[in-house]
Amino acid sequence: MGKATTLKEVKPKWQVKQKEASVAAAPRYSDSFIPPGCDDQDDESDRYDEVMTKGHWCPPRLCGRNDSLVEAVNDWHFAMLNDSHRNQFYWDALAACVKGKCVMDIGSGSGLLAMMAVKLGAEKVVAIEASRDMVDLARLNAEKNGLPSDRLQIIHGLSSKVRPSTLCKADVIVSETLGALMLGEGMLDYMADARQRLGKAECQVVPRGGAQFAQLISSESLAMVSSVQKQCSLGFDLSAIGCLQDTGKIFFSKQWGFRMNTLSDLHSMSDRIAIFEADFQTGDRRDIPAVQQFKLRAKKTGVIHAVVSSWEVWSDAERKHKITTHPEDTKDQPWGFARDMQWGQGLQLIEDFDAANSGGDRAVAPAPFSVTEGEELLLTVRMSVPCRQTFQFTLQRVKADA
Repeated sequence: MGKATTLKEVKPKWQVKQKEASVAAAPRYSDSFIPPGCDDQDDESDRYDEVMTKGHWCPPRLCGRNDSLVEAVNDWHFAMLNDSHRNQFYWDALAACVKGKCVMDIGSGSGLLAMMAVKLGAEKVVAIEASRDMVDLARLNAEKNGLPSDRLQIIHGLSSKVRPSTLCKADVIVSETLGALMLGEGMLDYMADARQRLGKAECQVVPRGGAQFAQLISSESLAMVSSVQKQCSLGFDLSAIGCLQDTGKIFFSKQWGFRMNTLSDLHSMSDRIAIFEADFQTGDRRDIPAVQQFKLRAKKTGVIHAVVSSWEVWSDAERKHKITTHPEDTKDQPWGFARDMQWGQGLQLIEDFDAANSGGDRAVAPAPFSVTEGEELLLTVRMSVPCRQTFQFTLQRVKADA
Protein backbone atom coordinates (compact mmCIF):
# COMPACT_ATOMS: atom_id res chain seq x y z
CA MET A 1 0.00 0.00 0.00
CA GLY A 2 1.15 3.54 -0.61
CA LYS A 3 1.93 5.75 2.34
CA ALA A 4 0.35 9.12 3.00
CA THR A 5 1.46 11.85 5.31
CA THR A 6 -0.80 11.70 8.35
CA LEU A 7 -1.38 15.04 10.02
CA LYS A 8 -2.34 15.43 13.65
CA GLU A 9 -5.96 14.99 14.66
CA VAL A 10 -7.98 18.06 13.71
CA LYS A 11 -10.62 19.51 16.03
CA PRO A 12 -12.56 22.20 14.17
CA LYS A 13 -14.30 24.67 16.47
CA TRP A 14 -17.69 23.75 15.05
CA GLN A 15 -17.15 20.10 15.94
CA VAL A 16 -15.31 20.03 19.26
CA LYS A 17 -18.26 21.06 21.39
CA GLN A 18 -20.61 18.65 19.57
CA LYS A 19 -18.13 15.78 19.96
CA GLU A 20 -17.57 16.29 23.69
CA ALA A 21 -21.26 16.67 24.47
CA SER A 22 -22.26 13.63 22.39
CA VAL A 23 -19.66 11.31 23.86
CA ALA A 24 -20.46 12.41 27.39
CA ALA A 25 -24.19 11.89 26.89
CA ALA A 26 -23.93 8.49 25.15
CA PRO A 27 -23.61 5.13 26.94
CA ARG A 28 -20.12 3.65 26.71
CA TYR A 29 -21.38 0.97 24.35
CA SER A 30 -24.74 2.01 22.91
CA ASP A 31 -26.77 -0.16 20.58
CA SER A 32 -26.14 2.34 17.80
CA PHE A 33 -26.63 -0.37 15.18
CA ILE A 34 -29.64 -2.65 15.55
CA PRO A 35 -29.39 -5.61 13.13
CA PRO A 36 -32.22 -6.24 10.65
CA GLY A 37 -34.72 -8.74 12.00
CA CYS A 38 -34.02 -7.85 15.64
CA ASP A 39 -37.38 -8.46 17.29
CA ASP A 40 -37.03 -7.71 20.98
CA GLN A 41 -40.29 -5.78 20.87
CA ASP A 42 -42.33 -8.24 18.76
CA ASP A 43 -43.77 -5.55 16.48
CA GLU A 44 -46.47 -7.27 14.44
CA SER A 45 -46.57 -4.38 11.95
CA ASP A 46 -43.15 -5.50 10.69
CA ARG A 47 -44.40 -8.91 9.54
CA TYR A 48 -43.90 -9.82 5.90
CA ASP A 49 -47.60 -10.48 5.18
CA GLU A 50 -48.65 -7.25 6.91
CA VAL A 51 -46.41 -4.93 4.89
CA MET A 52 -46.55 -6.55 1.45
CA THR A 53 -48.56 -4.96 -1.36
CA LYS A 54 -52.30 -5.45 -0.89
CA GLY A 55 -53.84 -7.92 -3.30
CA HIS A 56 -50.61 -9.91 -3.73
CA TRP A 57 -50.19 -13.55 -2.74
CA CYS A 58 -48.05 -14.25 0.30
CA PRO A 59 -45.96 -17.44 0.24
CA PRO A 60 -47.20 -19.37 3.30
CA ARG A 61 -43.64 -20.06 4.53
CA LEU A 62 -43.10 -16.27 4.82
CA CYS A 63 -46.35 -15.45 6.66
CA GLY A 64 -45.54 -14.04 10.08
CA ARG A 65 -41.83 -13.67 9.32
CA ASN A 66 -40.04 -10.45 10.20
CA ASP A 67 -40.08 -8.36 7.01
CA SER A 68 -36.73 -6.64 7.58
CA LEU A 69 -35.12 -10.04 8.17
CA VAL A 70 -36.54 -11.46 4.92
CA GLU A 71 -35.28 -8.38 3.08
CA ALA A 72 -31.81 -8.65 4.63
CA VAL A 73 -31.46 -12.38 3.93
CA ASN A 74 -32.35 -11.85 0.27
CA ASP A 75 -30.27 -8.69 0.00
CA TRP A 76 -26.94 -9.99 1.35
CA HIS A 77 -27.24 -13.02 3.65
CA PHE A 78 -27.33 -15.64 0.89
CA ALA A 79 -24.33 -13.95 -0.74
CA MET A 80 -22.48 -13.94 2.59
CA LEU A 81 -23.01 -17.66 3.15
CA ASN A 82 -21.78 -18.40 -0.39
CA ASP A 83 -18.55 -16.44 0.08
CA SER A 84 -16.39 -19.54 0.43
CA HIS A 85 -13.21 -17.52 0.99
CA ARG A 86 -14.84 -15.73 3.94
CA ASN A 87 -15.99 -19.06 5.37
CA GLN A 88 -12.49 -20.52 5.02
CA PHE A 89 -11.03 -17.45 6.76
CA TYR A 90 -13.19 -18.08 9.82
CA TRP A 91 -12.54 -21.84 9.76
CA ASP A 92 -8.77 -21.27 9.72
CA ALA A 93 -8.93 -18.58 12.39
CA LEU A 94 -11.08 -20.69 14.73
CA ALA A 95 -9.01 -23.83 14.15
CA ALA A 96 -6.07 -22.09 15.82
CA CYS A 97 -7.81 -21.26 19.09
CA VAL A 98 -11.09 -23.02 20.00
CA LYS A 99 -10.20 -26.62 20.88
CA GLY A 100 -11.35 -27.39 24.43
CA LYS A 101 -12.53 -23.80 24.92
CA CYS A 102 -15.80 -22.02 25.68
CA VAL A 103 -16.68 -20.03 22.54
CA MET A 104 -19.24 -17.25 22.10
CA ASP A 105 -20.59 -16.29 18.65
CA ILE A 106 -22.00 -12.74 18.54
CA GLY A 107 -24.69 -12.17 15.88
CA SER A 108 -24.74 -15.84 14.94
CA GLY A 109 -27.33 -15.71 12.15
CA SER A 110 -27.56 -19.15 10.56
CA GLY A 111 -25.18 -20.53 13.20
CA LEU A 112 -22.39 -21.31 10.74
CA LEU A 113 -19.49 -19.95 12.82
CA ALA A 114 -20.87 -21.57 15.97
CA MET A 115 -21.14 -24.93 14.20
CA MET A 116 -17.57 -24.52 12.92
CA ALA A 117 -16.38 -24.05 16.50
CA VAL A 118 -18.15 -27.22 17.64
CA LYS A 119 -16.67 -29.22 14.75
CA LEU A 120 -13.23 -27.85 15.58
CA GLY A 121 -13.39 -29.19 19.12
CA ALA A 122 -14.78 -26.40 21.29
CA GLU A 123 -16.02 -27.73 24.61
CA LYS A 124 -19.02 -25.37 24.71
CA VAL A 125 -20.38 -22.87 22.17
CA VAL A 126 -22.95 -20.17 22.90
CA ALA A 127 -24.51 -18.54 19.82
CA ILE A 128 -26.32 -15.23 20.40
CA GLU A 129 -28.73 -13.99 17.73
CA ALA A 130 -31.16 -11.03 17.83
CA SER A 131 -33.74 -12.47 15.39
CA ARG A 132 -36.14 -15.08 16.72
CA ASP A 133 -36.68 -16.48 13.21
CA MET A 134 -32.94 -16.92 12.74
CA VAL A 135 -32.60 -18.54 16.17
CA ASP A 136 -35.19 -21.14 15.16
CA LEU A 137 -33.43 -21.75 11.85
CA ALA A 138 -29.98 -21.94 13.49
CA ARG A 139 -31.31 -24.59 15.87
CA LEU A 140 -32.70 -26.50 12.90
CA ASN A 141 -29.33 -26.20 11.11
CA ALA A 142 -27.56 -27.57 14.20
CA GLU A 143 -29.98 -30.50 14.34
CA LYS A 144 -29.55 -31.23 10.62
CA ASN A 145 -25.78 -31.30 11.11
CA GLY A 146 -25.96 -33.63 14.10
CA LEU A 147 -24.55 -31.16 16.62
CA PRO A 148 -25.48 -31.93 20.24
CA SER A 149 -27.46 -29.30 22.15
CA ASP A 150 -25.28 -29.79 25.25
CA ARG A 151 -22.31 -28.38 23.31
CA LEU A 152 -24.14 -25.75 21.23
CA GLN A 153 -26.53 -23.36 22.98
CA ILE A 154 -28.40 -20.90 20.75
CA ILE A 155 -30.11 -18.00 22.51
CA HIS A 156 -32.30 -15.12 21.33
CA GLY A 157 -31.36 -11.52 22.06
CA LEU A 158 -28.90 -8.72 21.45
CA SER A 159 -25.55 -9.64 22.94
CA SER A 160 -25.41 -6.24 24.66
CA LYS A 161 -28.56 -7.16 26.61
CA VAL A 162 -27.61 -10.71 27.58
CA ARG A 163 -26.99 -11.21 31.30
CA PRO A 164 -23.52 -12.67 31.87
CA SER A 165 -24.67 -14.66 34.91
CA THR A 166 -26.71 -16.95 32.64
CA LEU A 167 -23.72 -18.02 30.49
CA CYS A 168 -20.27 -19.53 30.83
CA LYS A 169 -17.49 -16.95 30.52
CA ALA A 170 -16.01 -17.13 27.02
CA ASP A 171 -12.41 -18.09 26.25
CA VAL A 172 -12.97 -17.08 22.61
CA ILE A 173 -15.40 -14.53 21.18
CA VAL A 174 -16.11 -14.63 17.44
CA SER A 175 -18.29 -12.38 15.31
CA GLU A 176 -18.89 -11.45 11.71
CA THR A 177 -20.81 -8.21 12.08
CA LEU A 178 -18.82 -6.41 9.39
CA GLY A 179 -20.53 -4.03 6.98
CA ALA A 180 -19.69 -2.42 3.66
CA LEU A 181 -17.90 0.00 5.98
CA MET A 182 -15.86 -2.11 8.38
CA LEU A 183 -17.49 -0.73 11.54
CA GLY A 184 -20.85 0.02 9.92
CA GLU A 185 -22.70 -2.74 11.79
CA GLY A 186 -21.36 -1.88 15.22
CA MET A 187 -18.63 -4.54 15.26
CA LEU A 188 -16.26 -2.60 17.53
CA ASP A 189 -18.97 -1.71 20.06
CA TYR A 190 -20.48 -5.18 20.26
CA MET A 191 -17.07 -6.84 20.57
CA ALA A 192 -15.92 -4.40 23.25
CA ASP A 193 -19.10 -5.02 25.26
CA ALA A 194 -18.84 -8.81 24.86
CA ARG A 195 -15.17 -8.81 25.91
CA GLN A 196 -15.84 -6.89 29.07
CA ARG A 197 -19.09 -8.51 30.18
CA LEU A 198 -19.21 -11.98 28.63
CA GLY A 199 -15.57 -13.02 28.22
CA LYS A 200 -12.80 -14.09 30.56
CA ALA A 201 -10.10 -11.55 31.31
CA GLU A 202 -7.72 -13.23 28.84
CA CYS A 203 -10.34 -14.11 26.20
CA GLN A 204 -9.29 -14.16 22.54
CA VAL A 205 -11.26 -12.31 19.88
CA VAL A 206 -11.77 -13.44 16.25
CA PRO A 207 -11.12 -11.52 14.09
CA ARG A 208 -8.32 -9.73 15.90
CA GLY A 209 -8.51 -6.45 14.01
CA GLY A 210 -8.83 -4.63 10.73
CA ALA A 211 -8.12 -1.45 8.78
CA GLN A 212 -10.32 0.88 6.74
CA PHE A 213 -8.80 2.24 3.53
CA ALA A 214 -9.48 5.06 1.09
CA GLN A 215 -8.37 5.80 -2.47
CA LEU A 216 -9.12 8.62 -4.91
CA ILE A 217 -10.41 7.43 -8.29
CA SER A 218 -11.43 8.68 -11.71
CA SER A 219 -14.07 7.08 -13.93
CA GLU A 220 -16.09 8.64 -16.75
CA SER A 221 -18.61 5.80 -16.42
CA LEU A 222 -19.16 6.78 -12.80
CA ALA A 223 -19.59 10.40 -13.83
CA MET A 224 -22.34 9.33 -16.27
CA VAL A 225 -24.55 8.12 -13.43
CA SER A 226 -23.71 10.83 -10.90
CA SER A 227 -23.72 14.11 -12.85
CA VAL A 228 -25.25 15.81 -15.90
CA GLN A 229 -23.19 15.39 -19.07
CA LYS A 230 -23.94 18.14 -21.58
CA GLN A 231 -23.14 15.95 -24.61
CA CYS A 232 -26.07 13.67 -23.74
CA SER A 233 -28.97 16.17 -23.63
CA LEU A 234 -29.43 17.07 -27.33
CA GLY A 235 -28.04 20.57 -26.88
CA PHE A 236 -30.25 21.54 -23.91
CA ASP A 237 -28.53 23.08 -20.89
CA LEU A 238 -29.58 20.97 -17.89
CA SER A 239 -26.61 21.85 -15.74
CA ALA A 240 -28.75 23.40 -12.98
CA ILE A 241 -29.90 19.97 -11.82
CA GLY A 242 -26.28 19.21 -10.96
CA CYS A 243 -26.61 21.39 -7.86
CA LEU A 244 -28.34 18.40 -6.24
CA GLN A 245 -25.32 16.10 -6.64
CA ASP A 246 -24.74 14.47 -3.25
CA THR A 247 -21.12 14.86 -2.21
CA GLY A 248 -21.90 14.72 1.50
CA LYS A 249 -22.70 11.04 2.03
CA ILE A 250 -21.12 7.67 1.34
CA PHE A 251 -23.03 5.36 -0.98
CA PHE A 252 -22.38 1.66 -1.47
CA SER A 253 -21.41 0.26 -4.86
CA LYS A 254 -24.09 -2.39 -4.46
CA GLN A 255 -26.73 0.32 -4.00
CA TRP A 256 -25.72 1.76 -7.35
CA GLY A 257 -25.99 -1.63 -9.01
CA PHE A 258 -22.42 -2.23 -10.17
CA ARG A 259 -19.12 -3.77 -9.13
CA MET A 260 -16.17 -1.38 -8.96
CA ASN A 261 -13.90 -3.92 -10.66
CA THR A 262 -16.12 -3.97 -13.76
CA LEU A 263 -15.56 -0.28 -14.59
CA SER A 264 -13.11 -0.52 -17.48
CA ASP A 265 -12.25 3.19 -17.31
CA LEU A 266 -11.56 3.31 -13.56
CA HIS A 267 -8.18 4.84 -12.76
CA SER A 268 -6.42 5.19 -9.41
CA MET A 269 -5.73 8.85 -8.76
CA SER A 270 -3.88 8.29 -5.48
CA ASP A 271 -2.30 5.54 -3.44
CA ARG A 272 -4.66 3.55 -1.23
CA ILE A 273 -4.15 4.62 2.38
CA ALA A 274 -5.30 3.28 5.74
CA ILE A 275 -7.46 5.92 7.40
CA PHE A 276 -7.74 4.02 10.70
CA GLU A 277 -7.21 0.63 12.30
CA ALA A 278 -9.48 -1.10 14.83
CA ASP A 279 -8.22 -3.60 17.39
CA PHE A 280 -11.16 -5.87 18.24
CA GLN A 281 -9.10 -7.55 20.97
CA THR A 282 -8.51 -4.43 23.07
CA GLY A 283 -10.03 -1.49 21.17
CA ASP A 284 -12.75 0.99 21.89
CA ARG A 285 -14.60 3.50 19.72
CA ARG A 286 -12.72 6.27 21.54
CA ASP A 287 -9.46 5.02 20.02
CA ILE A 288 -10.56 6.29 16.60
CA PRO A 289 -10.00 10.06 16.14
CA ALA A 290 -13.12 12.05 15.28
CA VAL A 291 -11.26 13.95 12.53
CA GLN A 292 -8.02 13.17 10.72
CA GLN A 293 -6.22 14.63 7.71
CA PHE A 294 -3.93 12.92 5.20
CA LYS A 295 -1.73 14.40 2.50
CA LEU A 296 -1.88 12.61 -0.87
CA ARG A 297 -0.30 13.16 -4.27
CA ALA A 298 -2.23 12.88 -7.52
CA LYS A 299 -0.86 9.92 -9.47
CA LYS A 300 -1.88 11.35 -12.84
CA THR A 301 -3.47 14.35 -14.51
CA GLY A 302 -7.25 14.17 -14.75
CA VAL A 303 -10.49 14.51 -12.83
CA ILE A 304 -11.06 12.99 -9.40
CA HIS A 305 -14.62 11.76 -9.32
CA ALA A 306 -14.84 9.92 -6.01
CA VAL A 307 -13.20 8.31 -2.99
CA VAL A 308 -13.54 4.54 -2.71
CA SER A 309 -13.41 2.97 0.74
CA SER A 310 -12.62 -0.71 1.33
CA TRP A 311 -11.23 -2.70 4.25
CA GLU A 312 -9.18 -5.68 5.29
CA VAL A 313 -9.58 -7.77 8.44
CA TRP A 314 -7.05 -10.16 9.98
CA SER A 315 -7.44 -13.29 12.08
CA ASP A 316 -4.81 -12.85 14.78
CA ALA A 317 -1.95 -10.69 16.01
CA GLU A 318 0.36 -12.11 13.32
CA ARG A 319 -2.27 -11.36 10.63
CA LYS A 320 -1.87 -14.87 9.32
CA HIS A 321 -5.23 -14.92 7.51
CA LYS A 322 -6.99 -11.97 5.89
CA ILE A 323 -10.18 -11.08 4.07
CA THR A 324 -10.56 -7.83 2.13
CA THR A 325 -13.10 -5.86 0.12
CA HIS A 326 -10.54 -4.21 -2.18
CA PRO A 327 -12.06 -4.29 -5.69
CA GLU A 328 -9.04 -5.97 -7.30
CA ASP A 329 -9.13 -8.77 -4.71
CA THR A 330 -12.64 -9.88 -5.68
CA LYS A 331 -12.11 -9.61 -9.44
CA ASP A 332 -12.30 -12.97 -11.28
CA GLN A 333 -12.52 -14.96 -8.04
CA PRO A 334 -15.17 -17.72 -7.81
CA TRP A 335 -16.38 -16.13 -4.55
CA GLY A 336 -15.85 -12.53 -5.73
CA PHE A 337 -19.38 -11.82 -6.96
CA ALA A 338 -20.84 -13.06 -3.66
CA ARG A 339 -18.51 -10.77 -1.68
CA ASP A 340 -19.30 -7.74 -3.80
CA MET A 341 -23.02 -8.46 -3.43
CA GLN A 342 -22.64 -8.79 0.32
CA TRP A 343 -20.25 -5.92 1.04
CA GLY A 344 -18.89 -4.18 -2.03
CA GLN A 345 -17.24 -0.83 -1.37
CA GLY A 346 -18.14 2.58 -0.03
CA LEU A 347 -18.19 5.41 -2.55
CA GLN A 348 -18.34 9.17 -2.00
CA LEU A 349 -18.48 11.71 -4.82
CA ILE A 350 -15.94 14.52 -4.62
CA GLU A 351 -16.10 18.27 -5.02
CA ASP A 352 -13.60 20.99 -4.12
CA PHE A 353 -14.21 21.61 -0.40
CA ASP A 354 -12.78 25.15 -0.43
CA ALA A 355 -14.73 26.16 -3.55
CA ALA A 356 -17.95 24.75 -2.11
CA ASN A 357 -17.54 26.85 1.04
CA SER A 358 -16.79 30.07 -0.84
CA GLY A 359 -20.47 30.84 -1.38
CA GLY A 360 -22.11 31.73 -4.66
CA ASP A 361 -25.09 30.52 -6.65
CA ARG A 362 -26.83 27.53 -4.99
CA ALA A 363 -28.16 26.42 -8.38
CA VAL A 364 -24.71 25.68 -9.81
CA ALA A 365 -23.30 22.17 -10.07
CA PRO A 366 -19.98 21.38 -8.39
CA ALA A 367 -17.04 22.07 -10.68
CA PRO A 368 -15.03 18.97 -11.66
CA PHE A 369 -12.06 18.44 -9.34
CA SER A 370 -9.24 18.50 -11.91
CA VAL A 371 -5.67 17.76 -10.81
CA THR A 372 -2.25 17.55 -12.35
CA GLU A 373 0.16 14.68 -11.76
CA GLY A 374 2.12 15.16 -8.55
CA GLU A 375 -0.24 17.79 -7.14
CA GLU A 376 -0.49 17.64 -3.34
CA LEU A 377 -3.98 17.14 -1.91
CA LEU A 378 -5.49 17.13 1.56
CA LEU A 379 -8.06 14.42 2.41
CA THR A 380 -10.05 15.01 5.61
CA VAL A 381 -11.89 12.11 7.25
CA ARG A 382 -14.69 12.96 9.68
CA MET A 383 -16.07 10.08 11.74
CA SER A 384 -19.69 9.94 12.86
CA VAL A 385 -20.13 11.09 16.44
CA PRO A 386 -20.27 9.41 18.88
CA CYS A 387 -20.41 5.91 17.37
CA ARG A 388 -17.48 6.12 14.90
CA GLN A 389 -19.27 3.66 12.61
CA THR A 390 -19.37 5.70 9.41
CA PHE A 391 -17.38 8.60 8.03
CA GLN A 392 -17.26 11.41 5.49
CA PHE A 393 -14.50 12.57 3.15
CA THR A 394 -13.69 16.08 1.96
CA LEU A 395 -10.87 16.98 -0.45
CA GLN A 396 -8.84 20.17 -0.75
CA ARG A 397 -5.74 21.35 -2.53
CA VAL A 398 -2.71 21.90 -0.35
CA LYS A 399 -1.88 25.58 -0.27
CA ALA A 400 1.63 26.60 -1.25
CA ASP A 401 2.46 27.94 2.20
CA ALA A 402 1.02 24.93 4.08
